[in-house]
Amino acid sequence: MAGKAPKSEPGTRSDQQDSGVTYSTAICCIDGRVQEPVTDFGRKHFKVRYVDMVTRPGVVADMSEELHSHIKISIRAHDSRGIVISAHADCAANPVSDEIQKEQCRSAAEAIREAWPQVEVVPVWVSRDSKVEKL
Repeated sequence: MAGKAPKSEPGTRSDQQDSGVTYSTAICCIDGRVQEPVTDFGRKHFKVRYVDMVTRPGVVADMSEELHSHIKISIRAHDSRGIVISAHADCAANPVSDEIQKEQCRSAAEAIREAWPQVEVVPVWVSRDSKVEKL
C-alpha cells in the first residue's frame, strides 16, 4: 500500500533511538510496591530516560524463554544500556526466604549475562521499606 511505512520485525531497533532517547531494562515482579524503586534505580544507574519493564509474578524463581524474548525486544528495539533484575521481600508469588530469593536473583542475573554478554546486568534486592540494594 502506498503511503504506509513497512512494519518492522519485533525486536529490531526503532527510529526513536536515533533521536537520542535512552533506555534500560528492568525485570521485576508484578508487585506494584517494587516497580517504582526498581525503575528509579535503573534510570540512575544506567543514566537513561526510560526503563522497559518486563514483569511476571515471582520472576526470579523461573527465567522462561518467553522472558528472554521480552529482554531481546528491549535490547534490540531500544538499544537497552543495561538490565536490572530484582527480587523483593514478602513476594506472594515466590514465598521463600529472603536469602533463597537473593540467590535466585543472582542466578537469574548470571543466566541473563550468559545470553547477553554485551549488556551490564545488575541483580538487586528491594527491602520491605522499598530500599534497593545491589546484590
